[in-house]
Amino acid sequence: MTVHDAPVGRPDESSTAESLELLTDDEEWWTVVPVDATSDERMTQWISVERDGLCNLEEWR
Repeated sequence: MTVHDAPVGRPDESSTAESLELLTDDEEWWTVVPVDATSDERMTQWISVERDGLCNLEEWR
């Protein structure tokens, strides 16, 4: 399962942030990786969080 969300930034700043992708096998642990990462980068550029550590971005904003 994957989830995409648009990068967040201020309207007056140019966005250099890359898009991130949330991946999960069990919906308990989620792994965040850059969408455009290569296979090697996907193995080294990631953050994993528990489901309870995630929040609704609209509420957070």
